[in-house]
Amino acid sequence: MNSSGLGLGYEGGKNEAEKKLAGDIRRCFSRTGLVYVIFLMVSMASQWLAVIILEHTGLAEDMSWNLYMLIAMFSMYPAAVPLTGLLARWVPSAGGTGHERWGIGKLAGFFVFSMGILYAGNIAGVVLMGVAGIIKGETIVNDMQEVIMSMNPGAIILSAVIVAPIMEELVFRKFLLDRIAGYGHWTAMVVSGVIFGVAHGNFYQFFYAFGLGMVFAYIYLRTGRVGYTIGFHMLINFWGSILPMGLLKIAEINAVMGGILAMGNMMMMLGFMICALVLFCCCRRDLQFDRGIQGLSAGKKSRAVWINIGMVLFLLWGAVTFARSL
Repeated sequence: MNSSGLGLGYEGGKNEAEKKLAGDIRRCFSRTGLVYVIFLMVSMASQWLAVIILEHTGLAEDMSWNLYMLIAMFSMYPAAVPLTGLLARWVPSAGGTGHERWGIGKLAGFFVFSMGILYAGNIAGVVLMGVAGIIKGETIVNDMQEVIMSMNPGAIILSAVIVAPIMEELVFRKFLLDRIAGYGHWTAMVVSGVIFGVAHGNFYQFFYAFGLGMVFAYIYLRTGRVGYTIGFHMLINFWGSILPMGLLKIAEINAVMGGILAMGNMMMMLGFMICALVLFCCCRRDLQFDRGIQGLSAGKKSRAVWINIGMVLFLLWGAVTFARSL
């Protein structure tokens, strides 16, 4: 065989290998998207069913608002979380997570960085919704914030600080990343961040949820310890729910003291964002990202990850949900 024939054979084999790899990636992430569409559907259906039962049986009339909200919110977990864990096994597994042990110093640094992401993302969401409100001609209410502020501290701690972080880290980190880690850390982080952000269902929460989702994904991918991300999630939810409620209560009692504390909170927010930026600039070279399975260009890999039935359906679901929140 002449040299040109050998060249054609090599190119043909390379193209076939790329097509097979692209097909494998497309299949994996299509199933991933479908799993999370089902998760959102079952979560919504469970909450609707719980509310219907409470209202039509008259049980809602005999319970407090806090208990009513806890039942409505928790109703999604018994069905949606175990089902997602089972369905995740349908996604072809590629690779696995690391097993690093992190000391308190490194964990503290990532916590500070996470807080900076939280506040920066929150500002981005508030600004975007402010602009959208101006265009729409009316204030767009942050429904989740309204719900949280209507509950007492005990109910908030039980729901937002204890139960939700455990369930969400299982669903959006462990179940997901155990299946897709082998396709590279950046791919896994972005997918985890997008799915986590879209699942929050509104632009107020999307940006910080997306950022935190990526950070938590990195932590889990490097360590394989979902306990780390659950702990981070609990601390951040406590900081983002109980603290603002406390400031509001103080402002209602003493406007001057409330204003002083609010100013201090703003300075703290700015401090966390500055520290997060400094940490990233100083430590970014220490971050390690496994490249995962190779064989496709970045563009072809990205198209295989996102342009498939499952992911398109998931993003469409998100688009409709976000549009309804405006």
